[in-house]
Amino acid sequence: MSLTRRDLMKCGAVSLASFLVPGAVRMAKAGSPDSVVVSIFLRGAADGLSLVVPHGDPAYYKVRPSIHVPAGDVIDLDGFYGLHPALAPLQSHFEAGRLAVIHAVGSPDATRSHFDAQHFMDTAQLSSRFETRGWLNRFLGAQRAPDHFGGISVGSGTSPSLRGAHPTLDFSSLADFGLGGAFAPARMAALESLYIGGPDFALGAAADGAFAALDVLARVEPSGAGLYPDTDFGAALCNAAALIKADLGVRAICVDLGGWDHHSEAPRQIGPVASDLASSLAAFHTDLEGAAARTLTLAMTEFGRAALENGSGGTEHGHGSVMFALGGGVSGGRVLTAGGAWPGLEPENLHEGRDLAITTDFRDVFAEILDRHLGVANPSELLPGFAVDRSFYPGLFA
Repeated sequence: MSLTRRDLMKCGAVSLASFLVPGAVRMAKAGSPDSVVVSIFLRGAADGLSLVVPHGDPAYYKVRPSIHVPAGDVIDLDGFYGLHPALAPLQSHFEAGRLAVIHAVGSPDATRSHFDAQHFMDTAQLSSRFETRGWLNRFLGAQRAPDHFGGISVGSGTSPSLRGAHPTLDFSSLADFGLGGAFAPARMAALESLYIGGPDFALGAAADGAFAALDVLARVEPSGAGLYPDTDFGAALCNAAALIKADLGVRAICVDLGGWDHHSEAPRQIGPVASDLASSLAAFHTDLEGAAARTLTLAMTEFGRAALENGSGGTEHGHGSVMFALGGGVSGGRVLTAGGAWPGLEPENLHEGRDLAITTDFRDVFAEILDRHLGVANPSELLPGFAVDRSFYPGLFA
């Protein structure tokens, strides 16, 4: 793209950075760097009944006569629940108390639309298609300490959870973050001469911040690449670990992992994506080293799959699913359900006769993380329309 001074003036102070780097770069402020949340969104509706199998419930095998995870393949966790074999890299983290699972969790909204369900979870506001601000953007906006790197999306574009009034950064990878192509140093020098310390104060300030971001991130180098699988998701988490360890003031990072919408041949399809999830998460925790204690990684999905299998060896859109919480001081080694009870898969226990019933509202999970991990005094202020009650917290930090 060929840019003139007028083109840049039209951008305004904040949007200038979009021209300087691949992906829209937005300057951010952040609070205390002590705690970080990494949000992993499993887009497409991950099947919680296959990822964390309630093998102690005989009804599981009745509702899924051909697509269940065979009992002999399940990695037992506590005599009732077990991991899908592709999640084997997470077993040691569960046993060491670093990983907690929340089961029968999801949104109380009845939608089976991917778009709506993802939007409600990203914004933490049910049934409002007009809400545009993500729950993590609200969190960043409530912080007072200035910093350019409070919220970062690693992947393709800004994560919906980080969209909103508070500026954030996004890029596909650290290696691609910069003025790419030939003659990059010359273009950088030319832009600096035009916009740093120039007569247009607001534009100059934005440019100064953009160049500062380029300069800082150019010095951040991932060090644990050999730990991760050779996948886009693994590479994204490798970049995320480098950003956290660099002590830039990062408070929230978002990464997506798609490929979970398994309407047919579910047993064949779930293995590779589940393996990518588990191997990358395990590598990420190892790569974080000393920063792992202050970094909570939360993997979530918009809704689960139907408990009942369909005629194509898969499942339709459902409701209840699982969340994984790794690191960040969680009291792990437990599969958490509301009141410690499993809702059951017998016909009379299924939601609308087909789905795992939801017993934990995903907003209670967000509230506990905002409260007990991120130090937000009143999480209700960041979760519109939701009355936070600590007695409904799943107990991640009990």
